[in-house]
Formats: sequence, structure tokens, C-alpha cells
Amino acid sequence: MDRKYISKIAFFYSLFLIFLSLLPIQDPGWQVFKLFEIDKLIHFVMYFSLTILWCLAFENFHKSNFKVLLFAIFFGFVLEIFQHILPFGRYFDLADLLANSLGVIVGIIILYCIKK
Repeated sequence: MDRKYISKIAFFYSLFLIFLSLLPIQDPGWQVFKLFEIDKLIHFVMYFSLTILWCLAFENFHKSNFKVLLFAIFFGFVLEIFQHILPFGRYFDLADLLANSLGVIVGIIILYCIKK
């Protein structure tokens, strides 16, 4: 598949993640740190997919994988911060950030093993 096409898909997927992350919801009230919820699996899969797409968009995986790793983790962190400061009924969730980061790391590891 053409890298320009994959780049476009990765870009629009990133926009889709921004939209989903900042979509207003009803205020859930007091939130407790919960690591094992279906929501965390969704976060993991979404950021795993983000990582795979961006890594495939670059021609040289070995030169770009660390940049994609940093970008994707930072991307998830910034969205969590925006959820906290914007009045959309969202909140910063450390467990979400952990699930996002694990999805990114596992994506990099799997691609590294495949490309090796």
C-alpha cells in the first residue's frame, strides 16, 4: 500500500481520536482510578492502532519508531490534559494514559519483531 495513503489514514485516524477524546459527555461525578475496565481495553486498542498506522506511514521503521513512540504517548497525554481543562464533562485519568501508553509500546514491539 502507498505510504502517502497510509499517512492520510493515520492523520485522519488521529483526528478521529481527538474527536472521540474531546467529545462532551455527562459529568460522571467522582471518578476512582480503575485499571481493569473495558474502557481501558478500548484505549489500548485505539493507541495500538494509532502506533501501527504511523509506523507504517514512515519509510524507515527503525529510524522512526522512537519518534512515533514519543509522539503517540505525548499525544495521549495532551488529550488527557485537555479532557481535564476543557468543560466537556471529561477528566484526566491516569489509567487511560497507562492503557494508551501500553498500546503504543506493544505496537512498537510487535512491529519491531515483524520487521526484524
